[in-house]
This record gives sequence, structure tokens and C-alpha cells, in this order.
Amino acid sequence: MSKLSPPVIYYHSVAPKLFDRWVLRFLTLEMSTFEDQMAYLREHGFRAVFFEEWLAFRTGAQRVSGKEICIAFDDGLLDNWVYAYPIAKKYGLRFTLFVSPECIDPRDTVRPTLEDVWAGRCREKDLTGLGYLNWAELRLMQASGVVDVQSHTMSHTKYPVSSNIDCFYYGGYRGMYPIWNARPADKARYFEDAGFEQRLPLGTPLMEEKSAVVARKHEINPGFFAETAALANKFELNIPEHRPAYEAEARAIHTRYALAGTLVTGVESEADFQARLRYEIVDSKTILEEKLQKPVRILCWPHGDNSPEAHALAKASGYLATTAGKLTELADEPDRIPRIGTSWSLGQWLNRQKFHYKISSHYHKQPYYSFWLANEFKNKLLQRS
Repeated sequence: MSKLSPPVIYYHSVAPKLFDRWVLRFLTLEMSTFEDQMAYLREHGFRAVFFEEWLAFRTGAQRVSGKEICIAFDDGLLDNWVYAYPIAKKYGLRFTLFVSPECIDPRDTVRPTLEDVWAGRCREKDLTGLGYLNWAELRLMQASGVVDVQSHTMSHTKYPVSSNIDCFYYGGYRGMYPIWNARPADKARYFEDAGFEQRLPLGTPLMEEKSAVVARKHEINPGFFAETAALANKFELNIPEHRPAYEAEARAIHTRYALAGTLVTGVESEADFQARLRYEIVDSKTILEEKLQKPVRILCWPHGDNSPEAHALAKASGYLATTAGKLTELADEPDRIPRIGTSWSLGQWLNRQKFHYKISSHYHKQPYYSFWLANEFKNKLLQRS
């Protein structure tokens, strides 16, 4: 038990139901399920810790009792303030917020929460949960002792990393980062853009992309996109049956540009990449510390993408630990944070059973730990990550 650190469970969004007009609505966990999980933690005597205390357990400076838990929210979404924060307080639990400064809402108006509903100051149907948090709300949560704000890098975006077409755009979240990158001034309030998904034309080729902290940006010839856009106008791409013919012709255009060596017009230099990496990692820390008047020592990688190089820069700039993300082979390193997802759509009873299984197996409780070991063995045989 002394070698164990508390399990880290993480969320993105919590709301009474999925948001109708949000391109990432699938990230939302229904509020009733979240409250049931918080109720489970209180019923079983768990104590929620922040990451600096988690690191004390991780390094062996403190011994776990098997009743510690670390709760985190990624992305700094408004519903964390409106719904999750009041519920966490209700059950005597604390959580960490990972936020990206570029995504913080510039307005200072503090928006009402469930606590206002409970006090009779407004109705639940009048609450607005869709959006990003602003600095005023972040300061209030930080000052409460219930929430600790840490870094999620500066931009939370992705960039093209090759000349390969990953897919074609027909709406949905796959076009999110090209739209963001073309309209950076609108990023913090993109939720309010009713035409957000139409900012990228149907049929636009989406190039292979990766998170900003590992991407050496590739600039794709604008002429290629102009030609495919002109081609797309000849098809009714809102009809799925028309798409294969369009895609075949678009790929032929892609091949022509690639063979001529004119598809990629530039690749980010090493010096520019290093400067941008510092912007993502170091500058995000500086801004959060200045705005919130508190130390920022933990970094969560958006999308799970990261590298030993990025982690080393984070450590050199004063972070104590970063999330392991997709580098699962590094999850046991003392300054890496492995995490457990919690957003399952299994129904209330099954959700609670899975929640119980995840936490119990983490603490090596039987028979859950044996089931977990058997599942890990199966995954290795099937070469699953």
C-alpha cells in the first residue's frame, strides 16, 4: 500500500443534459451521474486531495490509507462553475481545474450557479452552463479552497503535422481546430457562434494534426484548398451518397500537388517550435500565476499528446509533475500523473459499479484487483494500449 498514490479521476463537462449546440457535447457527463459519484465518495469516506499532496503520496513522503482520491476537470468549462463546483462543495470534496489562458472568457460577470437555485435566487432552467470560465469565476473558486487551478497549456489547439489527408469535413468536432486557428480572436466565445460548424466548408480536406506541444506545424498550400473548395461546390455534399465521388477527385488533386512538391509550403523551424513550446508551457504558467496570485506547479497535456522533451521543459520551468497522457509507458514515473476516465454511458447503476471497480482495483482491493490484472494481461496479448 505504501507504494500506491491515490487514483486520479478526471472529467471535462457536467450538466443536467448534453448541450444541444456544442460541437464537443459528447464530453458532458450528466449531472445526476456526477452527483452519484460524489455521493459514492462521501458514503465511502474518501478525502479529495490536490496534486501537491498527491505527489507526497506518490513519492512516499506520505502513506495512503486507501481513502484518498484526486479529482480533476480539464478545459476550464463554464459548467464546472455552474454545476460541478456546487455539487463538490455539497459533498465536501475538492477538485483541480486545468485551464488554458487563451480559452478564458474575457468577461468579468460572475454567472449564477446551482447554489443560487438552491437559495431561491433563480431557477435551474435559467442557468447558463455552456461556455468557458472567466477570471472572476476562477478567482472565486481558487479562493474557496475547494478548487485548485493549474495549467492546461496556453492554447489547447492542434496543428497540421504532415501533408496526409486524415479525413474530409462534414460537420462536427473534426473541424474544430482548423476553425479555431483561422479565427483565434473568437476562441474563448466560440460556443456563442451559432454558425461555428459552418465556418469550414463541407468537404474541406482535414490534414493529419497533433496537439500544439508536439506539432511541428506544416503550412499547406492555400491553392490546394481553393481547388478542393471549387470542386466541392459541384457536389451536394450534404447528401452522404455524393461524398465518395467528391473525395476521389479531391484526392487526385492532392496527389497532383504532392507529386509536384507544392503541397507543403513550409515546415516550422526548430527555433520557432521551441519558442512556441515555451509559450504553451512556460507562458501559460506565468499568466495563471499573475492573474490568480498563486503558484502553478502541475501541467495537464491537452488531448494526451506530449513528449519527454515537453515534460523536461515543464520540469525546468518549475512544474512538479505533468500528466502521462498517451505516454502510458511513463505512467509509473514519480513526476508523471496517470488518470482514470469517468464518463461512461451505462445507466446509473452500472456507472456506479464501474466507478467502484475502478477505484477499488486501483487500491488493490480484491476481487477487483484480480479482475484488473486479468484484463491487463488480455490487453497485452491483444496488443491493446
